[in-house]
Amino acid sequence: MELHCELLLYLDKRRYFAKMKDDCENFLESLTEKTVSKFPSLRCFLEIDVMDVIDVLPSLGELIIKEPLKLQKMCNDVLFACLRSIDVDNYKLVEYSQVVVVLRLKCVPRILCLPNPKRYKGLTYFEGTLLAKSESVSYVYHTVWSCPEDCEDSINIIHYIPKTPPKCCICRSTMYENSGLRRCGDQVTATFKLKGDYLLRKFYIVDDLIPKLKVGLYYALHAIVGKSIIIWSLEKIEQCKAPMTHPVPRDLDVLYNACNRSPWKFIYCLASSLAINVCPLNCFIQLKINLLLSLASIKANVLTNSNILHVLATGFDTRFVGEIMNEAAKLTDKNILIGTSNTDVATALIAGTGGIAAFPLPLHAYNQKQIFSVLSAIESGEIMNETSKTKLKCAVWAHGMDFKKIVMFNVASVFGNVCRGDHGEFNDNIVEYLLQGSIEPSGITEDELRALKDISTYLSIVAGIEVELDKLPETLLRSYFLAARKERPRAVAISSMNSLITVSLTSARLCRRSVVTIEDAIFAIWLHVCGFPEPRFAPEEYLETPMNIRKLNKIMDGFKHWLEQFTGMSNL
Repeated sequence: MELHCELLLYLDKRRYFAKMKDDCENFLESLTEKTVSKFPSLRCFLEIDVMDVIDVLPSLGELIIKEPLKLQKMCNDVLFACLRSIDVDNYKLVEYSQVVVVLRLKCVPRILCLPNPKRYKGLTYFEGTLLAKSESVSYVYHTVWSCPEDCEDSINIIHYIPKTPPKCCICRSTMYENSGLRRCGDQVTATFKLKGDYLLRKFYIVDDLIPKLKVGLYYALHAIVGKSIIIWSLEKIEQCKAPMTHPVPRDLDVLYNACNRSPWKFIYCLASSLAINVCPLNCFIQLKINLLLSLASIKANVLTNSNILHVLATGFDTRFVGEIMNEAAKLTDKNILIGTSNTDVATALIAGTGGIAAFPLPLHAYNQKQIFSVLSAIESGEIMNETSKTKLKCAVWAHGMDFKKIVMFNVASVFGNVCRGDHGEFNDNIVEYLLQGSIEPSGITEDELRALKDISTYLSIVAGIEVELDKLPETLLRSYFLAARKERPRAVAISSMNSLITVSLTSARLCRRSVVTIEDAIFAIWLHVCGFPEPRFAPEEYLETPMNIRKLNKIMDGFKHWLEQFTGMSNL
């Protein structure tokens, strides 16, 4: 009785009684002599803030978590009592089983929900990514059964279709269903990749919850588990922006100041920390920089809906490129490998929403259907699945050998951003590195792990910064693009302009700036020229992999001088 009183107090305090009264009055107004015999249902939807209940009435909040079905029955009693209090003469025309309160929960504290859903007791919590949803179909939420002997009060309303027909409680005759009195709603089958589960799970989502489903988004689901799993409510989980006053890791702050706030110096140092157990620090630095920029762009896309930077690496033998990509992908919240266990490209791209979808093998190892699906998704920005279109919300990383230059040109024109992979210039360094590792094997130290963790934290902090393109950098990017298209139109695709802008914006974001400077634009153009197939625009001495910061600074000074001549702009 005490819990009933607490429930009544809470419903009255939060003005739920007003909604119940309106629903009951509308229901009674719709009743006529014809509709009464058809047993219409009264379904009242109540959305309850669980954190508010716990704060106001802790014992009632505990009941929601531990015995949610009991709470629903109590709400049904309250709704039926409201119905009886409004119209004393006609309430007998409505049976108790026609009245249902549909509870929807929000702000459910994760720590209080059942940690192990396999125990199936109380309110069960799931969270995962929605990969697909089916077309909407009908489901039964109550059926009406009648006695063939027309016994008095022999109507039976059941909230499902029983396996065997019920029997009359008076004459024990087998009852028959009046199919015309069925009440049906809409439901879809939603496929989720749950956190911590390797296999996909399917749930039935009904009625008002269906519009909330968006393929690719991450959801928290609150369910009641009995003979089947009933999803009571779901909430979209979104990452919040870090405030501008949020402190960055101390080591990175010191590094940023030591690099004189120069974008290419700072990003060079950050990128050199990627995949240090695969190759020497100074090898594949252009690839590492592009991977770092892509990581920052996908995190920024989640928070600001900015453009995503995809990565395509080319070379003679890209084995080490694939390994570097696999290591760098570990810095994201999600990383999906396409073509190994995930052969369905559309599902893999959806599952990688907010993270990375990588090709661990060279592109020519995949079939044409898989490659076409990825290229189509990148070019259109949409993923085609069985039932609908979904926006592409993950970065695609791929690499391939120069097996057919024509094919690579076509692929590069879709990606827009091409970086230099393995062209054999690092063979001596890698052989020496592997030999040294076999003589004196060493694992990843705690300092290295902390450095990678700091980089991941830093990417999450700067991801929410809104960046604008200033007029001077925009003019430089446009001048370079037009000059490059005039010089070699086939090698510079239209999508390259989008990549140049995205790299410039991401470079500024990594430096914690809200406006792109001329240095960001020069850095983006340098990366673009470095990824060109040979012969390249700029002299080779300006495109070499820098061994250290001092050589990088010298290379960039010479590259700026060449860029002034190439674009016709002075004082860069």
